[in-house]
Amino acid sequence: MNSASSASQREVPAAPEEQTSTEGRVELLLVVVILIWAANYPVAKYGIAGLNVFVFNAIRYVIAGLFLAGVYFARSPWTRVHRGDWPALLRAGIVANVIYQVAFIIGLSMTTAGNTAVLLATSPLWTVFLSARMHKERVRAEVWIGMAISLAGIVMIILGSGKKFEIGWTALIGDLICLSSAFLWSLNTNLQKPLLVRYSPAQLSLIMVGVGAVGLSLIAVPPSSTMSWGSVHWTYYVAALVSGAASIGLGNLLWSYGVKRLGPSRTGNFGNLVPVLAFVISYFTLHEEVLTIQIVGAAVTLLGVWYARQ
Repeated sequence: MNSASSASQREVPAAPEEQTSTEGRVELLLVVVILIWAANYPVAKYGIAGLNVFVFNAIRYVIAGLFLAGVYFARSPWTRVHRGDWPALLRAGIVANVIYQVAFIIGLSMTTAGNTAVLLATSPLWTVFLSARMHKERVRAEVWIGMAISLAGIVMIILGSGKKFEIGWTALIGDLICLSSAFLWSLNTNLQKPLLVRYSPAQLSLIMVGVGAVGLSLIAVPPSSTMSWGSVHWTYYVAALVSGAASIGLGNLLWSYGVKRLGPSRTGNFGNLVPVLAFVISYFTLHEEVLTIQIVGAAVTLLGVWYARQ
């Protein structure tokens, strides 16, 4: 009895430390996710330089689907999907993993990886805006102010891209497409909200990635039929495999784990690091030109996102 009592006494003061240690490990995993997502921009940018953009997207989504299926079925039983939920699931999957991905990959091919990362960082603000419209949720004044600040930063980034290109302003169009991608991702988040009441994030992610794998593969059929697969250097295929397994597959799993352990708000704050790291990684790996106005624009955009999420 004395031994058991002593053990109990030892466990009580250790509990807070154990909790802190667990949270520290989760935060470390989230830092890994941020590094993966930030590195994905130059990796994807490199991949589409050697592969057709639609073929690249199809390969990485098929890989991500297989990865998520293996992890999910190894750990969780399948929850039967109600027939009436399939239209909503398909709609969310098409928006998030077909339309969004097509817009993302086209926008990335037309502008810099750094610009893409910063513009997509505005998605939390669009999420709040759409949530207010679709779910009648009240939006705080800080959010509107944050959106206005971020909009000013976006304008700086887009103006900087336009100055770097000749007639046609390819990067300007790419930036606008990336901005629309941020809007589409936010729409997807709101479409998922009622579905998460009945299905786990892991199962919902698997279904939606599966929809994306099928849709993007169909889109990739025409270009893949005329592509000379053997002439493509193996490193471009590796880029597609890494982007699919790491960024889409592993990244989403670890992010969901963070949301479960730390909550969405605390986890979401880590996302503000993505565009900053993406700019740095893209500069050193792809040697992308970064103008002063774009650096200032990135900082202002992140300031707006940070302020709105306080």
